[in-house]
Amino acid sequence: MQESIKRIIVTGGSGFLGRHLLRALTKAGYQVKNIDLRPNPEFETVIADVRDKEKMLEEIKDADLVFHLASLIEAGESVKEPQKYIDYNLDGTLNILEAMRINGIKTMAFSSSAAVYGEPVRVPIHEDDRTMPINPYGMTKLAMEALLSSYVNSHGMTGIALRYFNLYGPEEHHEPESHALPRFIKQIYNNEEVTVWGSGEHQRDYIHVGDIVDAHLKAISLAESQPGKYHYFNISTEKPASVAEIVGFIEEAMGKKANIKNFPPRPGDPLLLYADASKAREQLGWTSQVELRAGIKEMVEYFVKYWQKAA
Repeated sequence: MQESIKRIIVTGGSGFLGRHLLRALTKAGYQVKNIDLRPNPEFETVIADVRDKEKMLEEIKDADLVFHLASLIEAGESVKEPQKYIDYNLDGTLNILEAMRINGIKTMAFSSSAAVYGEPVRVPIHEDDRTMPINPYGMTKLAMEALLSSYVNSHGMTGIALRYFNLYGPEEHHEPESHALPRFIKQIYNNEEVTVWGSGEHQRDYIHVGDIVDAHLKAISLAESQPGKYHYFNISTEKPASVAEIVGFIEEAMGKKANIKNFPPRPGDPLLLYADASKAREQLGWTSQVELRAGIKEMVEYFVKYWQKAA
């Protein structure tokens, strides 16, 4: 058993997931420190870039665990700018791990991704299925996992990779908006055309931010009870939903019809993509709790209120 974890550093704690996670950690009684390129209005933030090796050495200290969320996440952009993804995601992770090693922090849990699998050989995807990323973003996530597992084995650390699928929830803002759910909500709200690739039959696993936060909190207990190991989990609802269903839930929550414009399916876009989460159930004690229709309703209400206030 490891000593109990009390002090936690979050990299990327000003982003969508980071804000939710910092609130939950504080509420659970942990001491937190946020490191990000942008301030978080609710938490004191150390403004620093994970690519800055010296700064990481200076700031990643006096903690028991690092939640590493800071990374670039746009698969399409990674195809155009692979070097940028290697610099942020890979070099940044290496800088953090080195600072942890030098400053005696033993545990890292980080945001991995379903993108590590690439084209699945089967669905639902299991953790030990083939990993063959199809874009530089997925490659960097897989390499981040490999870096972490190498530090676990070489330096007696504890590592946890949480591979999650389509994260959604209130406060999900991206500039420019590239994620399906907030984009659909905005398009329907503004009576714009809703862009759908294919006939709306593509099915994906949408997982609520509250469920992801819960997986992070459970990762703390796992690190305490099973230190010195590398753990990796699919964080999945196991209930994929089609694009047509998603649009239907938004229409229902907003009380208005979507103006759908169908485009040809994108090449290399699998019809069905979701994972098996039995390992997370058994070893992490985690299962998703938020039902999709209720989660989308909450998200729609948040955005409508946000836009009305802005107007």
